[in-house]
Amino acid sequence: AGASVSAGIPDFRTPGTGLYHSLSKYNLPYPEAVFDFEYYTKVDPRPFVDLSRSLWPGQDGGPHPTTTHAFLKVLQDRGILRRVYTQNIDGLEALAGVDTDKLVECHGHFRSASCTKCR
Repeated sequence: AGASVSAGIPDFRTPGTGLYHSLSKYNLPYPEAVFDFEYYTKVDPRPFVDLSRSLWPGQDGGPHPTTTHAFLKVLQDRGILRRVYTQNIDGLEALAGVDTDKLVECHGHFRSASCTKCR
């Protein structure tokens, strides 16, 4: 989470500052409910929508690639980057110009996000 935290994205679990703490105002039954599709569709989509809005990469005031992300692009440009594995969903590596075929985004990414009704 280090590169994303440096971009202003909170980690998940740090007491008082973590992402789950910031969602306490929604009184979720458990923190991971923010990512639960059933909760989103049947109870309340607001926690996920608000979270996504704050994390959406590349927008004004939102997270942008850091020096670390730019360094990955330099490694790619020099032909020495084989692969980038990340658990982050922010896509900041791709925004920095790293080819998506070199990215393994273990938990997905925002690039293919779509409306649950339109799909």
